[in-house]
Order: sequence, then structure tokens, then C-alpha cells
Amino acid sequence: MKKRSIALLLASLLQLPLVHAAPANNIAVIAYAEKPLKLIRATTLYTVGPGTRLQGGDILQTGAAGIQIEGLAAATLALGPDTRILIATNSKAAQINLLNGWLKLQPVAGNNHANLAVTTGGLAFTQTNSASVVHVGKRQTEIFVEDGSQVVSELDSHSKAARNVTLGHEDFAQRVDDAPLKIVARPEQAFIDALPAQFLDPLVPLGKKVPKAPELKKEREVTYEDIAPWVVSPLNLSQQMLASRFAPRLNDPVFQQAVKTNRGGVLAWELELLHLERRKNAR
Repeated sequence: MKKRSIALLLASLLQLPLVHAAPANNIAVIAYAEKPLKLIRATTLYTVGPGTRLQGGDILQTGAAGIQIEGLAAATLALGPDTRILIATNSKAAQINLLNGWLKLQPVAGNNHANLAVTTGGLAFTQTNSASVVHVGKRQTEIFVEDGSQVVSELDSHSKAARNVTLGHEDFAQRVDDAPLKIVARPEQAFIDALPAQFLDPLVPLGKKVPKAPELKKEREVTYEDIAPWVVSPLNLSQQMLASRFAPRLNDPVFQQAVKTNRGGVLAWELELLHLERRKNAR
């Protein structure tokens, strides 16, 4: 695919709306997990493990676990420990919003992967035929192109693509805060030392060896503290989407007060609070 068409596709995927898939609309599966991990679906927090089917809008928090995901846009993905992602979908594409931690992407042979986008606070790209490792820390985002080549966009403070950079085979690039992306010939030693062990080898799809879908183990409804990292994240997620999704939790006085304290004055949240008040007055 030409660089221009890749850039245009990336621009469209950066505007991908986050949706909550219907219960039957499974888009991927957790093929492997070292330990149980957390899943936020709609407004509920679950503990999940291998075999769990994923849906659009799901938020995964790996904690101490490393996991492998299969079936998402014909790619195999691995997440390292202490990693959080939100999966966005529409009818034609999927997007991984990486808040923090480690992500490895590996194309499945013989498939077109241009419909899988990855967005972090500082970088975004649409997966082509490359295998890449991405790490998001407190102040920096790093990417290592393990195989192939990859067009990457620097994002400005409004999460808009500002500059496209082409990374080649075994290129390592790092972006600190808002500084330009810096490309070096090999990964820094700190990156290599912190690399999750399962990222060292090619990802092997488990296919038919994936466990059957287990029953989701509900822990509780989410608190404001559970979603706060996403509400104020450098990903600049739509406040309207977040407020609409978590509006049912405003019936909980503790959650409601936390929203008033932390999101007071933000239009999307104020409107949901107003709707709640009107419903109460209408009773």
C-alpha cells in the first residue's frame, strides 16, 4: 500500500467511534493468560482468563499477567504485565487504544491487516505487514519494528496526526513527551531489559487449542477510580462517549460525587448529571 493511502486510512481510523458491541458480537479471544486479569465491560468489572471472548468497548487490565489475543483483525497480539487497553470497533475496523504497558502485534500470514489501528498518547499507526512491539511509559512511547516496515504518525496535543515517519526493519523509535520521534539503529538497553519474556520469540497462534469460553466472573460495578485513568488519559477519548457509557453508575451516590468533584464543568458529564436529576424529579 502506498504511503499516502496508509496515511489517509490512519486519519480515518483515528476518528473511530468507540462502541459497545452486542452480546453476541465477539471480535477476538484471550487465547492465553499467565494469570487472571481484569475486564471492564459496559459498567461492570470482571475477573477473566483464557477463552474469554472480547467485544467492542472492552477494557483490559493485565495486572501481573501476560496474555495473547487472537482473531482481532486477523492479527495475533500479546500484552505484557501492567498493561491497559481499550478495544474500539465499528463495522469495518478495530482499534487498540494503549494507555500504558506493552503490546506486540504480529500479522497472520496471508491476510490484509490495514483495518487494525493502534493509538497511544503520542503515536498512532495502522498495522500493515509488519511485526512491532510498542511500549508506553509515563513520559515516553517506544516502538520497535521487528519485521517489515511501518508508517507511524506523531500525534499533537489534540490527538491529531501531525507528522508521518516510516520505520524500517529493526528500527527503534522513541518519543518523549511532545518532542519529535527519535529513530536509532537498535533498541536501548533499558527497553531490552524490560521487554516481557513472551515478546522475545514470534507469537504462535493457538487456534483450536484455545479453551472454551468460560462464564465471566463478576466482581462488582466499576468505581470512578476504575475509570479515572481513561477519563483523563492522554489518549483524549471522547468525554461524550465515556459519560454516556458510565452514566448508569451515576445512580450510585459515591460515583456521582466523584464525577461532580473531578468532572464538574465538563459539558458531557454535566449533561448526564442533568438528565439524572430530571429523571428523579419526574418520578
